[in-house]
Amino acid sequence: MVIYLDLFLILIATIGLGLGAQRIGLPVVVGQLLAGVLLGPSLLNIVQISHSIDLMAEIGVMILMFIVGLETDINQLKANIKPSLVVAFLGAVCPMVGFYFLAQAYHFSPEQALFWGVVFAATSVSITAEVLNEYHQLKTTAGATILGAAVADDILAVVSLTGFIAVFGEVSGHQQPLWLQGVLAIGFFIGLYLVSRFILPTFVRVATAMPLPAMPGLVGMLLALGAGTAAEFAGISAVVGSFFVGVAIASLPQAHKMRSETVAIGYGIFIPIFFASIGLKISFAGLADKWGFLLVMTLAAIMTKWVGSGLGAKLAGLNNSAANVIGLGMVSRGEMALIVANIGLEAHVINRGIYSDLAIIILASTIFAPIALRKVLVK
Repeated sequence: MVIYLDLFLILIATIGLGLGAQRIGLPVVVGQLLAGVLLGPSLLNIVQISHSIDLMAEIGVMILMFIVGLETDINQLKANIKPSLVVAFLGAVCPMVGFYFLAQAYHFSPEQALFWGVVFAATSVSITAEVLNEYHQLKTTAGATILGAAVADDILAVVSLTGFIAVFGEVSGHQQPLWLQGVLAIGFFIGLYLVSRFILPTFVRVATAMPLPAMPGLVGMLLALGAGTAAEFAGISAVVGSFFVGVAIASLPQAHKMRSETVAIGYGIFIPIFFASIGLKISFAGLADKWGFLLVMTLAAIMTKWVGSGLGAKLAGLNNSAANVIGLGMVSRGEMALIVANIGLEAHVINRGIYSDLAIIILASTIFAPIALRKVLVK
């Protein structure tokens, strides 16, 4: 009985605050995250994280990453290969290096300091793409470079996270020998490549043609959960498997229909629950004592990506105006950084306190990015 009421309250709150965020020009994900903060221990304390909510949230993040994989356009990266890769590389390296030293200055352990860098290396292109589309900038050089760089950035973030969790995390609840983790991870990617090349095209074509309701969406769920399970068996985070199987089938003719139906399933219930669950885990305890730390880290989150990506654009031969737009366009962390932070919490790399700090900083940088980008696009 309690879980039904909890789900009812979560969905009502994510709808209401999601619409409210959208109305004032902020990403829907901000409203969904704030829904969890509102309902959880930080404010009203009427919904607590339970095993059922955690389970639905895990399914939600796997579906989300599968959808991100399906939307990953490798051709977009190829079309702007040079500026996109330079922007993505420097836009990932600057936060990784900057946060590593900054976090160590605040006395975090070396692995936690490295994890701060991994979190803020990520980019959320969906938020930036929305702003670029609104001002008809998607097909400009800056817009195309941002989209291409975001594709590379997502892949870099997932690969970095995979390596980090394999070395420091506890995805399966225990640590395996490093050599065995490496063998299993390599085996997973080789197996995924072979399956996607020789089996998946036929399987997807036949399965989605079956005369049952919503088969493309069900096949998408099957692939996301199946690849996630295989990834966890290999000692890799489940979301990595879901992401890469989405990438593997993104070019198939059935991918568009599969995406639309998987979006309906995911965003209909599981994905809002995932973002609300992040808010439920946030604690404002002791916030007054560390506002200076949070301010410094938020500024670092903004500046390392803005400067790193903008410098990459300049080195690739773009002018100052385009470089500034690209730098700001890559600042938004959104769902990708939240996913990485959540995986770190589940893998016991960080504790709830660090997780809350990360979520607050991600939220602040996510709010800053679309506002600042609008400022430079509207002159």
